[in-house]
Amino acid sequence: MILIDTSVWIEFFKQNAEYTEEINPLLLRKQVVTIEPVFSELLFGVRQKKDKDLILSYWQILPKIEFGTTSMLRVAEFANDNYFYQSGIGLMDAIIIKSAIDGNHAIWTLDKNINNFIDKKYIYEYRVE
Repeated sequence: MILIDTSVWIEFFKQNAEYTEEINPLLLRKQVVTIEPVFSELLFGVRQKKDKDLILSYWQILPKIEFGTTSMLRVAEFANDNYFYQSGIGLMDAIIIKSAIDGNHAIWTLDKNINNFIDKKYIYEYRVE
């Protein structure tokens, strides 16, 4: 499964053809998984009701990585133990990284800090340049 980061979803929702052409088949093959913090970031930035409704419609149908009651503490400890802060990786990105590693998912992100930091086996190889 592929955990798509906020930066990639933004390109998808802006109808950037390079991203829609890659993501649509993944969605059809049910290869995309998400997590609440990603969609929370997306909702935080919406300006129009139609955009909010669109984002929520995807949230409702996508498989989700469950986020438990102590997840934030576990992520913070994991990030601290692995020096994420010193590498320019914030807490939201640490959530995505830890979730991907725990679930053995690939991350698709445009974040250079993430792409340069984590083991390449957790990075989704996509054709968008």
